[in-house]
Amino acid sequence: MFTARHKLLTLCIVLTLCVVSLGAYVRLSDAGLGCPDWPGCYGKLLGVPDSHKEISHAETAFPHAPVEAGKAWKEMIHRYLAGILGLLIAALAVLSIWPRRHSTLIVPSLFLVGLVGVQAALGMLTVTWLLKPVIVTLHLLGGMLILATLVGMYAKQTLAWVEFSTPAIKVSAWAVTALVLTQIALGGWTSTNYAAMACSDYPLCQGQWMPSNLEWSHAFVFNRELGQTTDGQMLSLQTLTAIHWTHRNFALVVMCACIAFAIQLRKQTETRPMGNAMLVAVIAQVLIGIGNVWLQWPLGMAVLHNTGAAILLGISVFTAIQIHRADKPFTI
Repeated sequence: MFTARHKLLTLCIVLTLCVVSLGAYVRLSDAGLGCPDWPGCYGKLLGVPDSHKEISHAETAFPHAPVEAGKAWKEMIHRYLAGILGLLIAALAVLSIWPRRHSTLIVPSLFLVGLVGVQAALGMLTVTWLLKPVIVTLHLLGGMLILATLVGMYAKQTLAWVEFSTPAIKVSAWAVTALVLTQIALGGWTSTNYAAMACSDYPLCQGQWMPSNLEWSHAFVFNRELGQTTDGQMLSLQTLTAIHWTHRNFALVVMCACIAFAIQLRKQTETRPMGNAMLVAVIAQVLIGIGNVWLQWPLGMAVLHNTGAAILLGISVFTAIQIHRADKPFTI
């Protein structure tokens, strides 16, 4: 029988996945600055300017940000859902702390509350710093880290599927998780720098396996503005190509690691379901990524690629936690 805490934890996981996916939709539909202020939208906490009077007042107050109601609503719906998620995480922390019999969840619950605060601050900076790539990427990683923590808490409160695991399997599980998270960071950096279209073919990139004119000096410099180098010059196509090429090729490393680990998991009856899940998730993610290039990044498929990354991360974290605690007694 599921407790109220267990149901709330499940709801938080589902809502986090929705918020992460909606955040990708907002970013990829160019609505990240649909509201030029934070936490409201043109000074309104509820809704967006829609009447002629409100629009006129908003454009007077924000002369460099003409009102686009469609983009503004996308941004505000994302903020509302993120706010609801923050409240649910706070409620989860209360249920974990009191009564104290759920002591194993106290630390991760408090960590989540702090992380939500950091995530809110990053959301504000995303707007006020005009989509600075490092901030937007950190905001994406914050959402993924919230999801990973919630999944880890869920895994700790789920009956362990594994009765015994070797140290090598445990290390492999966490190594795969680290690789997936690194690839998500590279994907976020590619997206926030608008480098997804730098290579419009696959498996080649601009007709070559490795373009000869890749420019690395500005590719992974974090303290710079969107589309600019540190000295204010426009980023070159060669720099964007280097970012995209790195993400694409590291995906091969992640794919091989996930497939090899999934095959290892499938050798034991207890871990076979997790191996199957990881195998399906990583193959689907690779195919979606290739499809995005071939179809020139249609919005729906691009968002799905982001969602697929979140699901793969969730599977890897759940697997790592289950295997890590395989030799420990299960307690409610």
